Amino acid sequence: MANRAGSSGIDATLFRQEGPWCTAFVDASLGTTAAHEAADALPDTVAQLLKSQQASAPDIEAMRSALRPAEGRPAPVSRFVAVCDGQVVLDELVQGVKTEAPQVDCSEFPNLVPLARAHGGQFPYLVAEVGRDGGEVRLRHSAVAGVAEEYRIAGDRDEAHHARRVPGRYEESKNQHQTAEIWRRNADEIARLIDEIARDTRARLVVLSGDTKARELVLSQLAEPTRALAVTLDQHTRTGGADSSAVEKDIEAHVAALLAEDIRELSERITNQANATQPGAVLGFAEVVWALQQGQAATVVVAEFQDDHSLLALEAEPWLASEGADIEGSDALGSWPAPEVLLRAVAMTDASIRYVPAGVLPNGAGIAALLRWPKAEAA
Repeated sequence: MANRAGSSGIDATLFRQEGPWCTAFVDASLGTTAAHEAADALPDTVAQLLKSQQASAPDIEAMRSALRPAEGRPAPVSRFVAVCDGQVVLDELVQGVKTEAPQVDCSEFPNLVPLARAHGGQFPYLVAEVGRDGGEVRLRHSAVAGVAEEYRIAGDRDEAHHARRVPGRYEESKNQHQTAEIWRRNADEIARLIDEIARDTRARLVVLSGDTKARELVLSQLAEPTRALAVTLDQHTRTGGADSSAVEKDIEAHVAALLAEDIRELSERITNQANATQPGAVLGFAEVVWALQQGQAATVVVAEFQDDHSLLALEAEPWLASEGADIEGSDALGSWPAPEVLLRAVAMTDASIRYVPAGVLPNGAGIAALLRWPKAEAA
């Protein structure tokens, strides 16, 4: 699934790919005897559920092959799998989410709602562990377990060590200058790598840890936009005695603080825009459906899942309609729970979606949308 900063990472091409699709959101935790037994039985359980929904044999077999427990991951952890035409298209672990019972669907388009909800306000961020001889830069995502990509810079450790062995006062001064230059070059290389990845991925946060002097050098050589995203951890994480759990807690705290600030700013923006003379936001289920039909919704914000509603999914624009509506120029694929149809319409109109805690939206609204242009201009 494509990663889009500040959204649920929806990839519209998945909805454009002809179905049927099979999806499963299941518990992948281990750690207890009961969990191991459940993991052993899970492929058969999901296969039976898919068979009851008329899934094809190749799709069922592909799903079975993907339903592996998350070995080495702390519980709780869930797995989301999407299968189309006998191929596994998506296979993602979601750390920190417990799935009580398998959520299994077979449909004309993929039900990505469980994954989108789990992703929440996902954003990419970088963790760089640096030393005077190089370092590692890891790309992570705020709502996805593990490291997405890892990059390594190997500086010239031997050259620095050799320089420090040169005897004599004059040579030592020259040696110190050479060593400092080696460290500066290593830091410059790491900083350029961080700048490039941060720019390409639209990272929201850069965490620097490692050797104190190396951190200072790298920070000073980052481009200004990247430096504005950077925080430093006062721990030399590239040594054998470093406390990795303490480092992870610090990183989690920075990520959580950024997510909380995002939600606060989003709530204030929706409140201000909804109360404007020419509203730049709409509140409520019917208004959000209208905004999506017009292609006017930029960001849909969901505080309550709208599970009690259903909508028609349409083959073409405007992509969705209320049940019983007079549809012109677009055939209906059928009626589905509103969360699935809303998410598909968001993707097909190149909007984004955010799932936020209840009570965040003004006037007790369960759903809202920020608009691409003010509502009064729609006419």
